[in-house]
Amino acid sequence: MPVIEEVYTKLKESGFEARQVTTLEFNSFLERQLWPSFDTKASPAHLITIALLINEKVRDGSVSAWDSIALRKEKFSGYFECMLELWNSGKLTLREKSHVLQFLINCFQSLEQEFVRECCLRLTGLQSWFHLNDLHREKLLSINKKLPAFWKKVQKKYVPLLSQAKHERNFMAELLDEFLASLEEFGERELAVEELSYLERCLELMIDLLDQLPTRRFFRPLLVDKHIVVRCKGSKVAQLPEARLVNQLLGILRYYENFEIDDTTGKPLTRREVTDLHYDRLQLLQRVCFQEFPENPSLKQIMLINVANLDTREALLEHFQALPLEVLKVLCAKVCYLDVSKDPTLAAMEQKVREAIEAQEKAEHAEEPKEPKKKKRKKKVKTEEEKRLCELLIEILVNRLERPVMQQDDVMKMPLYPTEELIWDPNLVPEEHYSGDYSLALPKLNLQFLTIHDYLLRNFNLFRLESTHEIRDDLQDQIPRMRASVQDEGTYFSGSARMAVPLAGLEVMNVKRPKVGDEVPSEVRAEVRWSLTGMLPQIREEWDTLREHDVIFLIRIKAPEQPYDGKVSELTVAEFPEKFGVMYVRGAEITELLDDEGNVISDPNPAERKTPVGDGRVARVLLDPAQYHQDLEGMASGKQEIYSTLNLVMRRKPKENNFKAILHTIRSLMNNEDTVVPDWLHDLFLGYGDPGAAQYWKLPTTLTEIDFRDTFLDDDHILESFPDADDIDVPENLQRPFRLSFEKVKEAPGKRPIERVKASAYTLPNMGPYPECKPRENAIRFTPVQVEAIRSGVNPGLTMVVGPPGTGKTDTAVQVVNLLFHNFPDQKIVLVAHSNQALNDLFEKIVALDIPERYLLRLGRGIEELDAKQDFSKWGRVNHMLKRRIELLGKVERLADTFDLSGQDVAYTCENAQHFFLHHVQYRWEDFHRKLKIAGKDGANIHKVMPKSSGPAAKKRRVDGEGGEEEAVSRPKEVDENSEEVKTLREQLLKGQRTVVSVLFPFAAFFADAPQPLFPAESYESDMEIAEGCFRYFENMFSEIEECRAFELLRNSHDRGDYLITTHARIIAMTCTHAALTRSTLVNLAFKYDNLLMEESAQILEVETFIPMLLQNAENGVSRLKRVMLIGDHHQLPPVVKNRAFQKYGHLDQSLYARFVRLKTPTVDLNLQGRARPSIAELYSWRYRDLGNLPNVLTDERYRYANPGLTYPYQFINVEDFEGRGESQPTPYFYQNLGEAEYCVALFMYMRLMGIPAEKISILSTYNGQKALLRDVVRTRCSWNPLFGEPAKVTTVDKYQGQQNDFIIVSLVRTAHVGHLRDVRRLVVTMSRARYGLYVFGRFSLFENCFELTPVFSRFDKLPKDLSLELQEQAGAKRPLDAEPNPTVVKDLPQMWSLLQEKMKAQFQDLSAQAFSG
Repeated sequence: MPVIEEVYTKLKESGFEARQVTTLEFNSFLERQLWPSFDTKASPAHLITIALLINEKVRDGSVSAWDSIALRKEKFSGYFECMLELWNSGKLTLREKSHVLQFLINCFQSLEQEFVRECCLRLTGLQSWFHLNDLHREKLLSINKKLPAFWKKVQKKYVPLLSQAKHERNFMAELLDEFLASLEEFGERELAVEELSYLERCLELMIDLLDQLPTRRFFRPLLVDKHIVVRCKGSKVAQLPEARLVNQLLGILRYYENFEIDDTTGKPLTRREVTDLHYDRLQLLQRVCFQEFPENPSLKQIMLINVANLDTREALLEHFQALPLEVLKVLCAKVCYLDVSKDPTLAAMEQKVREAIEAQEKAEHAEEPKEPKKKKRKKKVKTEEEKRLCELLIEILVNRLERPVMQQDDVMKMPLYPTEELIWDPNLVPEEHYSGDYSLALPKLNLQFLTIHDYLLRNFNLFRLESTHEIRDDLQDQIPRMRASVQDEGTYFSGSARMAVPLAGLEVMNVKRPKVGDEVPSEVRAEVRWSLTGMLPQIREEWDTLREHDVIFLIRIKAPEQPYDGKVSELTVAEFPEKFGVMYVRGAEITELLDDEGNVISDPNPAERKTPVGDGRVARVLLDPAQYHQDLEGMASGKQEIYSTLNLVMRRKPKENNFKAILHTIRSLMNNEDTVVPDWLHDLFLGYGDPGAAQYWKLPTTLTEIDFRDTFLDDDHILESFPDADDIDVPENLQRPFRLSFEKVKEAPGKRPIERVKASAYTLPNMGPYPECKPRENAIRFTPVQVEAIRSGVNPGLTMVVGPPGTGKTDTAVQVVNLLFHNFPDQKIVLVAHSNQALNDLFEKIVALDIPERYLLRLGRGIEELDAKQDFSKWGRVNHMLKRRIELLGKVERLADTFDLSGQDVAYTCENAQHFFLHHVQYRWEDFHRKLKIAGKDGANIHKVMPKSSGPAAKKRRVDGEGGEEEAVSRPKEVDENSEEVKTLREQLLKGQRTVVSVLFPFAAFFADAPQPLFPAESYESDMEIAEGCFRYFENMFSEIEECRAFELLRNSHDRGDYLITTHARIIAMTCTHAALTRSTLVNLAFKYDNLLMEESAQILEVETFIPMLLQNAENGVSRLKRVMLIGDHHQLPPVVKNRAFQKYGHLDQSLYARFVRLKTPTVDLNLQGRARPSIAELYSWRYRDLGNLPNVLTDERYRYANPGLTYPYQFINVEDFEGRGESQPTPYFYQNLGEAEYCVALFMYMRLMGIPAEKISILSTYNGQKALLRDVVRTRCSWNPLFGEPAKVTTVDKYQGQQNDFIIVSLVRTAHVGHLRDVRRLVVTMSRARYGLYVFGRFSLFENCFELTPVFSRFDKLPKDLSLELQEQAGAKRPLDAEPNPTVVKDLPQMWSLLQEKMKAQFQDLSAQAFSG
């Protein structure tokens, strides 16, 4: 098509400028033009433009790259073939080839798309082995018994070389050959940018093919045959300074080429198996030397030498360097499977060698005299070409045969804290705003991983670099504030910073010996000193809140002669340390913080924390042993000593300073053979096998009966909760609690079995006479989907719950916790969430359940935010148990008093109390039952069990113990049955005024403070149940006393806290960050748990989701974990990653939850929302599967009335330029829009005048710059005026995720480009925060043209774009939603201010009139 050709020509002329490609993609050129018009006859311009726009979608990451392609997915196979033909046509420039390579990379990174997977995997199948070395192929086929049969089929299928078959057989091998040829060619001239980019993209593709098992299995042998890494390292290109990225990519490629895994089975190789393979290669070398060169003296030594003296690099070089080219060729062919004559590049090099030798011989022949006097045998001199080829072949042999280094060992030697070399290296830690135009030497988190070790290592590297980027930001913020200058030939700090102070001194106190087998010290302790003199109280307090495990950074600043006066933002990464004299950066972990008098002020227990004395502070810290070792080695080699020169200390915000704990945890997991996930989750975790294999109904551990307790409100609720059941048997008038059994009726392979559900009920036992003894019951009528989520969560296995906004995912999670607690009393539950806010919401609801609060524990600092009367922190729980012990023993004392046993110390200790229970309470209860049996239900023999005397003498005998307890309690003399007392009692029994139970009950005096009458005398059975309840109350009380006994015996608060975690608490809540912080402590304490429930799973980084699964050691190589429940919403925003390179290129923002969804893991999708008005819910419900509304949003009074003073429940208000300006950028990427900010605040003021409380309104923006501007405007116009006040929140959409309010005002800011609202996930969050009113301000013409935003803005388009107000309404007025409106249309901001002033004036007049009339 002419338009496409014209567009492509302009793109090509501009060098495929990113801005032009972005513009095409934003205007939906792919969806509207390119893909609909594609056919197999399309031009190269058409083909490459499609690839460019797919690449752009992947790079941007805010929109799905494949949704538009999937609409016509049947075309993709043809398109893919056309692209391969185009590649082989020879018509593409290097820049175009780079774009095609990037397209292939994106395809291989998107194997979850079935139509993409089918095309890609054909290129890396067994058919590519036609290009393998024959010896190598035969060896591989002999190892695997199944492959030979497949190979025969492949040989038959691919002999006739059809066009498609040709690509499947040849493409990868030809790509490698072309890469090597290009590498050789580029080394002969000055390297161009597009040539470098082409090489980098080729290497990136190879890495991606090796790091996924489906593509690695058959591709790796091709790569091994070609010896790509060694040949690249030995090329002329690799020696160039601009090829640094190429060398870094080669390092990653080498790692994956040598990765310790069986390519066929996917099983990780042990250290022993890796060593055995290494020995096999050396034995092959010795065998080849013996067979091929039995008489060669140089090789005889190799035949006979032992492995230890042969497999080092030095030894191999010594043996190989003297060998001639022909011998090296044979060794390479037989040992390394590299036939020089069959490799195009090496064959060309060999031809050059021959030509050089011939030229040398001709030159020598020409120099010889015609009649030589004597024949002298000249020593043959190798030509440069021959030397180069020999060196390359030797390097290939050495690389193949030298002793392998385990990657795990290298990681253990790596320092965890970043140093100045890493922090300011732009190649390793790129600038924040990565464009995506070039490759990076970063690992990628994708769908699949080779092993758990591979998974951990990729996360380790990415997380380490991301945390380094954040640390660099902090350093670049704080160091300039200190204003370092030269004074007396030293560095003097004339400025001040909140997070940094001058370092007064550092002293290394103790260096422990290395552990056996290690080189680095096992521990390095030091003391760091600084002074807080002259600091503001608030900042002093912040410094004094440094706690154990907090990380500080120690910096050496050598002030430059000329201080830098420019803007820091204008400096490149590499320029900053030079301009500000940053010499060294070292990290340290605090263990204790001391004041001037040596008092420890960092105790984690608030009750034991002391008030600091003086201004001086001493921090006892742990230095990084690996870094300290490196620094000592540097000193030994002549470098400067570092630690005595450090002169600045910097701290970081606690929430952002947890990187070291996470890195240490990941590294320890990599080094631990017990790092195992449950068997039922292992394959899915790595991205292989059946995505639904971990569903509860596919596992053999499915529960056939579940006690649902109070989950169902009535029998009708049960009937409506299982719509897919074959039959539901519910007896009439059944009352909760319910127990359900499930029977399989029909099973089909791969499908969920059809079941029959049978319900039964039971009665909860009476637990005591007090109101608090009655169990708290659930009042929520769970939907059928929520019931399925609850059932799945209670069953062993993996449960994935998709919880759209307002669908009650927290209530569902809480009920799962409730059922697990009661159904499995011997199991622990760990609750994890991303934020303290989400965890506190979850915990507050759990506290309200029928779960004793003594079993609840909240770890981490977020406990301060928990709005509860009780303190659920570790120390709070310890104090609670000690306080509870006193309360319970007080009750025991009171009970003893009712037995006339006061003064016998029965409540002195918990042990005494247990003896008291056994000898007095239990005994009296048994005696009570004996007496009931004698007296009879009607009390006919009541006189036989009534005591005759209770005078002073009897009391004295009981106290003194005369006659034993049997005489005192069990054997009273019978009372005369004709006595008045007996007659009165019998009369009361006959009239039903009392029962024999109430007469004989021995604990009535103790329960005198319970609601009376204690026994209503309705029947013998009912009174007996009350009596049983009273005794259960005692059993529970003394059971709780027994639980308090450990806290009584343990005298140390730390021991009590450890006991609480490991033994006492059954529901433990923490953030994912705290899980990483505390893992080593929990493992050392032998912590055990069985169930993991994770909220906000879609907002948690991959590895931060993984670590909570490993808070305990495996038992005999098997994980104890039985249930994993992940609750989240992948349609909302992913984890926050600040550096765009790590986010877009490394996919660090991928959550485990989102990856499981991409893998097509079955999910339970909650489908009814109860938060927003139905009309508002339509703005985001389109994104979810069948999302409807709960009855409350249709029937509740608040939802049936319109918002006071506003015509519509939601509206998009178009805002044109204000004072000639739309969006602005005071600093780069700091977007603001004054017109929108003023308009938003004006609407807030109007809503306040209409009587809407300020705390019910939140103002959001999509940019931090606008947030700052909004806060300024609110401060200027509202904060000082009690009539308005401040909104509940003024923040960004991203920060507000997980929160909601009645009314939401949104500013979209941008007027030139849509920006990151184009990410539909951010759009969903924005639209779903409001309950009753949503009012969005922005430039409608900009957003309505965005293809991805159409479902939302088409709905906004149905309403007026000017703000519509109901000015005649009074504050608090109730106007039905369907009432006829009487709108006042606001055209612009000046009119809004005018109306607002009139409204304020009228309101003041009304208030004055009321005051006057009053």
